[in-house]
Amino acid sequence: MTWIDIALMLTVAAATSLAAERRLSGLLIGLGAVVALRPLLLLTSLNPWLGLVGAFAIGLLLALIGRHVLPLARTSGWATRVAGGFGGALLGVAIVVTLVTSLPIRRNPVEPGLIYYPPRDLPPALQRAVADSELVSWGRSVLLYPLLDAQGAVAAERRPAVAALHAWFIVGEPWRADPGRSNP
Repeated sequence: MTWIDIALMLTVAAATSLAAERRLSGLLIGLGAVVALRPLLLLTSLNPWLGLVGAFAIGLLLALIGRHVLPLARTSGWATRVAGGFGGALLGVAIVVTLVTSLPIRRNPVEPGLIYYPPRDLPPALQRAVADSELVSWGRSVLLYPLLDAQGAVAAERRPAVAALHAWFIVGEPWRADPGRSNP
């Protein structure tokens, strides 16, 4: 476990805590964000600016719905806080999975089929922490699931969860060289 893992776990804890405070609004925002993530990723793969505008619009819509449809004053009690915490935990986990699967993929110029994830050319302060991170290693399994599964490198008990996360969080085959983009 490295400081990267701790920072990522604190991200989940912070999202859970903030959403628990918002109660049912936190549940709505957390669930809505997780459901909207896949369409936003698909939109972003077409055009990053459209994805950004879409994310802003959906975030604003969720905030307005949470603020006006489920006002904080009408809901109280521990059950609504637990529901909000659940929504926040889902959102926090989605943020962490997105982060650990979004590092750049590097290709070996000598052997075109050889890829590195996480990349080996990060700043020295990050390189060791990222290379030793359990969560980044897990993110590698999610990102490269089809390749790792074909090699038998994904444990049978983890396969359904990793496959489901790959299907939701990964658009296309990012390990393939994109001829329109320079990727060392």
